[in-house]
Amino acid sequence: MRPYKLYIFDLDGTLVDTRPDIARALKKTLETAGLPVPNLNEVSRAIGGGAKNAVGMLTGLVGEDLAPHLERFSKDYEEMCCDSTTVYEGGEELLRRLEDQGAYLALVTMKYKVPTHKILDAHGLVMFDAVITFDDVKKRKPDPDSLFELCRRFDVGISDTIMIGDTVTDINFAHAAGADSCAVAYGYGDTADLLALSPKYVIKSLLEF
Repeated sequence: MRPYKLYIFDLDGTLVDTRPDIARALKKTLETAGLPVPNLNEVSRAIGGGAKNAVGMLTGLVGEDLAPHLERFSKDYEEMCCDSTTVYEGGEELLRRLEDQGAYLALVTMKYKVPTHKILDAHGLVMFDAVITFDDVKKRKPDPDSLFELCRRFDVGISDTIMIGDTVTDINFAHAAGADSCAVAYGYGDTADLLALSPKYVIKSLLEF
């Protein structure tokens, strides 16, 4: 992989495995509501489009019917978001290496601000030059607006920017901006779906980066 000036990372399924805590929070929320509780595989498939999308997929509810469960899940998850979440092997070392090389590091996630920063702080992933969460923007991945904003902020060209993520949303985010992409095959997205989008790179571990 050639060097870039700006590296943009997804969070869930790319840098950290958040499934255990998301599953526990969903279990608590749905049990309280008397709704069916998903298994870990179902949770994995629902992650990537934000909490509203995940809770909606797993309950089949929309609009006003979904709202109270989404609010409860957000509160439950904020309380336990760091309990069992782990950094993927090589993640912290990779970020520090890129930082030492003088590259800009950014995080663009569909996660809400509070749990995002709690997880980053808890695991010492505090080397990002910019963190963009669900709360920060109106146009979210795969809309490329956030990527363009980061390029402007750091005065970096699209050709010197790469997006690293585990879902088709992340790869489409890069493609929509004309930036290179790196798909991680160990995350929550379906590998076949990722490969169908022809990302510039595909890795099976952050140790390959």
